[in-house]
Amino acid sequence: MANKICFLSLLVFIVGAVNAAAMTLSESQNQTVDGENFTFNLNPGAYQQGSLSSFTISLQGGFSNTSTQFTGITFGNDFQGDFDINSTAAYGVEVKGFNNLNTYRYKLDFNLDAAQTAAFMNNSVVGINFADGVIASCGWWNYSVCVAGQDVAPYAAVDFTYDAVSNVPVPAAVWLFGSALIGLMGVARRKKA
Repeated sequence: MANKICFLSLLVFIVGAVNAAAMTLSESQNQTVDGENFTFNLNPGAYQQGSLSSFTISLQGGFSNTSTQFTGITFGNDFQGDFDINSTAAYGVEVKGFNNLNTYRYKLDFNLDAAQTAAFMNNSVVGINFADGVIASCGWWNYSVCVAGQDVAPYAAVDFTYDAVSNVPVPAAVWLFGSALIGLMGVARRKKA
């Protein structure tokens, strides 16, 4: 019985060690000047080689005129491009119906591979730049509450998810698992004898 418990404990340890660890960081800023450049300084912490990561960028502003109202996205030193409500990457586009010029909201998703994640870990700054045409304006009726957290101001928000690879290299995990199986086979032989 004790051997079985030891074996199961070892399996739980191995599975726990091999599972990927996920971490999420979220930040948001409200637009206070026309065509604002937002800078998010994220602090992801420790990095495991081979890890993956992803971003969800949420935007709200006057994006109805796509020729002058768009957003530039940069991760570290990697410029992702300019986006508007009609971009193929844009989703969740909605008109909030506020009595002001910042009525549109949309989201963008970005998936970073292992090399891009490693580069971002070395320079974990996110740049979200509104074009000059995206003005910092609220309607007369809600100007007093056009602040962070009220869901009526133009804003940019970043949600960063980091998926760490195994803390235990796969060969080591396989070796541990194999030795546990050999031990279990030995226990089974003793019972038969």
